[in-house]
Amino acid sequence: MKSPNPILTGQLESIVWIRPDGRGTFLESPLIESFVAAAYETGLRDFVMDLEACAGMDSTFMGMLAGLGIKFRREGGGALSIIGTSQKTKASLIELGLHHLSQIEPDKGPWQGRLEEIRRDLIPILADGAADKESHILKCHENLCEADEQNLHRFKTVLDMLGSKIDTEAEKPSQ
Repeated sequence: MKSPNPILTGQLESIVWIRPDGRGTFLESPLIESFVAAAYETGLRDFVMDLEACAGMDSTFMGMLAGLGIKFRREGGGALSIIGTSQKTKASLIELGLHHLSQIEPDKGPWQGRLEEIRRDLIPILADGAADKESHILKCHENLCEADEQNLHRFKTVLDMLGSKIDTEAEKPSQ
């Protein structure tokens, strides 16, 4: 199996910086999810996902981003800002409902004017390889359905194949 692309991380003040280098896929998303969980446990609550070097994302990766937003909302703390998006990536994130769970290309932040400095000092995180890929993929797609009910129909096949408990046969919402 292919190895995950590098994930670079760092910290700016109290903000945790995460920068996937290459495509964001089901291979990288468990690493980021574990890294964020560990940082969250130490009390860090603000996260930036820098997608400037991310050539594209699969639905599992976007579901992981949705899951982070859902976790922060449920636990009453934490924020995810997504920056460095291409027009296509930004449109996909909005279409899937991630703008309800995170800030996409926020106008303000302590990183404004400091991107080169931050990106220069990032270091890679190491792969742990312990994630159960199937359950991770299922959870990420369920996150997308929680972010926006219309995603039930987009990901019905994946949800059904992986044994989701979500009712994918529910009435399609009126447009």
